[in-house]
Amino acid sequence: MKTFTLKIEDSAVDKVMWFLEHLKDVVKIETPQAYRQTDELNLKDDPLAQELQRRIQEIDNGLVELIPHLEVMSRVYAKWEQKCM
Repeated sequence: MKTFTLKIEDSAVDKVMWFLEHLKDVVKIETPQAYRQTDELNLKDDPLAQELQRRIQEIDNGLVELIPHLEVMSRVYAKWEQKCM
């Protein structure tokens, strides 16, 4: 048996794990603690996790306008400079 280390984009982890779990007879999966199914189930009952999921859904649905980090920082620095002068 060979051992591989995979670096997977966060957005694709669920798909890759789903695929690997369907190969259980030929692939031994050592799931990281942060991704274990029991941890996910606990998060479903967590009010903070639910709020984050709601906000992510709003972003995905286009209900919230996202502003690039550099633009936000430019605005912050501009206001800071105004107050300092």
